[in-house]
Amino acid sequence: MNTLDEVHVRLDEYIGIILASTSLLPHDLDTPFSRYNSVNFIPGPQDIHFIDAVVSERNSQFSGLSCQISRVESAMSKLSAICTKLEESRSRVRKSMLAHKALTSSARRIPPEVLGEIFYHCLPKTPYITPRDVECPMVLTHVCRHWRDVAMSTPRLWSSITIHLQKAVSSEYRPGYDAWLARAKSVSTAIRVLNDIDMSEVDVTCLSSVVDWLRPFITRCGDFWWHGPSLPGLFATETDPRLERLRITSRGSPSVHMPGPAKHLRSVHLQHLNHGLQSLEAFTLPWDQLSELHMHFALFSSSVFLRLLQLGTSLRNIAVSCLSADEEQLRELRVSAPGSITNYSLRRIEIKVIRAGLDDLFDALVLPGLEELEICFCYRERDPWPHTQFMSLLARSRCPLKKLTIRSNKNALPYFAEYKEALPSLSIFTATPPS
Repeated sequence: MNTLDEVHVRLDEYIGIILASTSLLPHDLDTPFSRYNSVNFIPGPQDIHFIDAVVSERNSQFSGLSCQISRVESAMSKLSAICTKLEESRSRVRKSMLAHKALTSSARRIPPEVLGEIFYHCLPKTPYITPRDVECPMVLTHVCRHWRDVAMSTPRLWSSITIHLQKAVSSEYRPGYDAWLARAKSVSTAIRVLNDIDMSEVDVTCLSSVVDWLRPFITRCGDFWWHGPSLPGLFATETDPRLERLRITSRGSPSVHMPGPAKHLRSVHLQHLNHGLQSLEAFTLPWDQLSELHMHFALFSSSVFLRLLQLGTSLRNIAVSCLSADEEQLRELRVSAPGSITNYSLRRIEIKVIRAGLDDLFDALVLPGLEELEICFCYRERDPWPHTQFMSLLARSRCPLKKLTIRSNKNALPYFAEYKEALPSLSIFTATPPS
């Protein structure tokens, strides 16, 4: 029997003795005078001696019980101290147990390349990550040394980033961006640059320094999104960049010049909602190799749209807004022979129309590969649907059109049956009236 067992047995014995010798019930303390406690009773001389003897006995009992209570409290204090020590020992044992159990866990035996793949699926769903300590991949480096080593050696975790130029202007922030992208090694990167600089407060030398710092990142970048006012010389490089997807969103004057080679570029998204587009002079891009093109402007010239279809011999998907045609452009379209512009590669067209001219546009085109056409009318709900010109386009093109969507123009609804008869491949037809 160990010491604690002996203490436990002794406590049981002591409790039995104490309870037997000190347990006093109310009736055990009754005396002939107990019933006078609540009445106005005046004892006689012969009763005082007896009452004094009861008080003396109660005082002795009270002192004895107080002593017993003090001893029990002392014992409880000692037992509490023992209990605290035992709890501390139990905590150490549990910690040791869990540490050793973790050594045999399946998570520890995951190969680093598999763990890196799991980490990759923990990244935020947005394609451009803003570095934060509380989000992946940074938070993964704070778990343990092993996770940190795996995270740091998994390039795909660091292949996406959002750069705020307001911070990058200060040289103290650049090493952090440099280190992040350096971990991506040879992996193609996705970079979003937010030009949140107050251009009126930054001198030309500082802007030139920022461009020089950014240019190597763009050269090795596969997906690049510029948001905000443009900076001159951003794409001026003789090195063939990896760039496959370019997106520019700006309220400033539209301008993109890529004088050097960009043989990998396939997708371009340009959004300048405060400006119109009347020509392509402000853009130097490899139009003939693009497969996807989205161009969204306040006004988009119909002649520019036709020019893009001539230049974009590899285009499969084009979306433009807001398509417009002035009288001069309409005359130019009308003098063109029907079917003067042919594009064999185009599969999908999405147009937001803001001014008339769609009939002349249809007359100018031949699209043998067209599978999807979506047209949305803006502000001109009463514009007629150019049914005759559309049918002529279909007849010339003999395209396998599968999906036709016409928004905010109810005038196309009556022709549904005719389109189905002319196009056996048409499986989806949607024509919505103005909201």
